[in-house]
Amino acid sequence: MDEEESTKFLWFRFLPGRYPFGSGDLADRVFRARESCCPPRVCGSDNEKPWKTPFHVTFFNAAVNLFLDLFSAFAVMAKYVLTPETVFAVHNAVWSVILYNWYASDLAANMTWTLVSFAIVFPMTLSITRAFVRRDAALSSLSNIRALMCNILIAHCMWNWVGSGKKYDGRTAPPVTPLDKEDNTIAASHRKDVLALLGRVIDAMRSYLLVPRKGRARHFYTVPGYREARWVTWAEEEGGERATKLILRLHGATEVLKAAGLPANEASRINQYVYFVSREWENLRAVKEYRTPMAMRSFTRVVVHTLPILYAPYFLYLAKGASGEAENIEFACVFAGVMAVFMCGLLMVQTSLEDPFDARSIDTVKVDVEMGRSLRMLHALISDTTHDWRDDSPPIETAGPDDLLSGLQYIPHKRRESVITNRAPDQVYSPLAPAAI
Repeated sequence: MDEEESTKFLWFRFLPGRYPFGSGDLADRVFRARESCCPPRVCGSDNEKPWKTPFHVTFFNAAVNLFLDLFSAFAVMAKYVLTPETVFAVHNAVWSVILYNWYASDLAANMTWTLVSFAIVFPMTLSITRAFVRRDAALSSLSNIRALMCNILIAHCMWNWVGSGKKYDGRTAPPVTPLDKEDNTIAASHRKDVLALLGRVIDAMRSYLLVPRKGRARHFYTVPGYREARWVTWAEEEGGERATKLILRLHGATEVLKAAGLPANEASRINQYVYFVSREWENLRAVKEYRTPMAMRSFTRVVVHTLPILYAPYFLYLAKGASGEAENIEFACVFAGVMAVFMCGLLMVQTSLEDPFDARSIDTVKVDVEMGRSLRMLHALISDTTHDWRDDSPPIETAGPDDLLSGLQYIPHKRRESVITNRAPDQVYSPLAPAAI
């Protein structure tokens, strides 16, 4: 890159709607694919520099993206608004205005909106904020678990040490001082066995994280909710113990390396990785099984459904206007219904974030994608251990998004086994009747 081109690269990459030329092969492929999906193209050809793009083309693309974003925003809003709870709230709000107009029209008054901010907006924003904090904590734990699993697999596949011949061939040679008369050399299938064990750990984690959530008010005060909570608790206990026992089996794989001569300090480091995986897993279990305060969630739900009824005199006041006659009752009903829709939408957003692993929500952790990415990374590391570390070729190559996304879809591991005895819900902890265990 000559001096003139490098200068253009430095200052043109900060212009709105443009991207740096030569920003990387991955970024170039994404931008070219986006241009082919959303014509007209930002660049006339693959070799055309972005700073030569006409301004009207860039402006038109920005306008198209604006309308696409608005349409998508309305689609997301509809996902959370079109629910039975919204229909119920709108029904109550509209009929409260009509009934006040029929039987208590003298109660029309101009009311303050301070109660709405204190009783609804503040609790909802606080709950949503705390739910996002819990989701970010879950993502952090999942990322740490993936990184630790990759390092555990690399340790079992590549770490070497001094063998019996004073050479750096401890993985293939017998140990210097065998602990017993048996052959303590590492089996050729050791790396595949460790990979299979890590795959079963990921499988057990996914099975646990996709269990429906408990902690709803109906789980404590209704008979159907109590029965549902028993089964959810049973599934959480079964899945949590299965994953924990599989994680602890990784210590057995480390003992195989120790018997073959792996130095104690390096074996201790691998066991420390296993401990970190176990610790992050327990953090995930805490995020999964504990929620934001149920009392605040219950209070918010009750206020959402009762506040439009309490504010019906204000809506009736809007209908009367300056004349004092209910001339705009239709507008008052529509305004009351829109208010109920917005409040129920915020309530649905708060509810959808209660379980950070709910697959039906948009903003929660994509468990299948995260677990699929972990499996893909482990298999990629196994295939890359045969390459020399000085090799400058890309370690992972995919043909495109279809190939990559199919690899990110979770496929359960073939080797499944039950590491704990199946128990009925009555045999595990019941959140409602702890004395009945």
